[in-house]
Amino acid sequence: MKKFFILILALIFTGTFLFAGGGTQQSVGGKPVISVSMLDRGQVSAAEGTYENNRWTRWINENAPVHVNFVPVPRTESTARLTALFAAGTAPDVVWEFGKGFLDNLYTQGVIQPVGDHIRNYSTVYRDYLAAHPELLPFLMGVDGQQYGMTTARNILNIPNHAMWIRQDWLDRFNMPLPTTTDQVLNFMRRARDTDASGMGTYGLTFNFNWVGIINALFGQPMDNFMIVNGRFVDWTTTDGYRESLAFRALLYREGLIDPEYITDTNYIRQRELLVTGRSAIHMGSWNQPAEWRELRQNVPTSNWMPFEPWTTSQGKQGLFQEPPAHYMILMNAQSRNARDIMAYADWMMDDNWWTLAYGHEGVHYRLVNGVPQTIDVDRNNIEMIYSGEYAIFHQNQPQLYWFPLTAAQDPLSQAYVPIMQLANEIQLRNRYTRLPYTATSDNIRRFSTEVGPQITALETSIITGRLSVDEGLRQINDYKRSFGWDAVSAERDEWYQANRHLLY
Repeated sequence: MKKFFILILALIFTGTFLFAGGGTQQSVGGKPVISVSMLDRGQVSAAEGTYENNRWTRWINENAPVHVNFVPVPRTESTARLTALFAAGTAPDVVWEFGKGFLDNLYTQGVIQPVGDHIRNYSTVYRDYLAAHPELLPFLMGVDGQQYGMTTARNILNIPNHAMWIRQDWLDRFNMPLPTTTDQVLNFMRRARDTDASGMGTYGLTFNFNWVGIINALFGQPMDNFMIVNGRFVDWTTTDGYRESLAFRALLYREGLIDPEYITDTNYIRQRELLVTGRSAIHMGSWNQPAEWRELRQNVPTSNWMPFEPWTTSQGKQGLFQEPPAHYMILMNAQSRNARDIMAYADWMMDDNWWTLAYGHEGVHYRLVNGVPQTIDVDRNNIEMIYSGEYAIFHQNQPQLYWFPLTAAQDPLSQAYVPIMQLANEIQLRNRYTRLPYTATSDNIRRFSTEVGPQITALETSIITGRLSVDEGLRQINDYKRSFGWDAVSAERDEWYQANRHLLY
């Protein structure tokens, strides 16, 4: 009994009390404590510390009205790791990821709580912000009609995603126009390969992990394969567009237009090396690739690597993948009793404190030029700022195209990239990506995707590498999907669409 009272006194004087659901409820420096998840992308250098303890977590805890314990989860397995934390009863007070599906998954598990009343009762800044952005609300609602999520609006830097790049200097050398059709693209790739335009062994195409999504989008793939035809759900992978996308990738492999070793290059390191050493005619990647552009220009000073429009296929001209207008999907643990403190943190962050996390300290990381933050030292920021922005999960960051020359570092290479970055942004935003705001999710749909996805990818690889013909490969893919209950999944998705279509348009 004496030991029990000693323990209680120790907890009182240290300000530490055990609390279910949000981990440990504490008071640090007189501030209430909340816990918040963080995506670990491996970008915090040893000199900076860790995702839990670095210059920016310390700045937050010195200035915010609460003390925040950050809980990093690996980016590549974040959803699975957070689900495991919820199952163990150790998930943080606040978790976040991207997409409505993240909310829907945790909602169906019953592990998050409604936040609408918390916002109305405890918030001012975020409450007013959300009232000014009603377009975000559809992404935040559960099927019971209550608000479960919090978010802010994406900006022009993080709405576009996938993109394509081309060696304009090689087009000029060959006196070829910018390709706008599949045949013109293939002709350029073949010309670059056959003449060995780089002098080191040239490929028609290199890519990062976006390449399958880009090719599929060119041939008509909508978001999540969710097509609506005559008012009903149709799986895009049953259409001619899917067949043509597989045939196109198989042609690239068969004709040696892509590196045959790409299959084992799972982290795309070799693909990047081919790109930055100038051995690629076209690259499929992201809309903003300043590091790759800089390395290529340094290695091949005569290179003119430019973004270009999606070309027209048999399925017409399509936009490439873009993110939805809702940015981070921020959710509150159902077991958390810290709603007032969480909303105080959200209001503090929204009230201009996000700026420091996005741009750093004035005079150290940026200088203001005509009200626009201009990078002082790009190398310093690549160490100290590369990971900071995602701590600002509540923000009002809306940079404009005219900012780009001022926000970029002032060295010649950085300034030379500015108009290219502006063009890349404009190209991606002007081509509308075929999508619904969000699509169906359920335990059955998730289980189907998890179990079937790897085998479908393996069968697609067999088609691309010629071990299976396109027709035989498609037959095996469809047989495999049906054997795992695709008909039931398809019917469930159509039922969801019919029930939710009034919310989607």
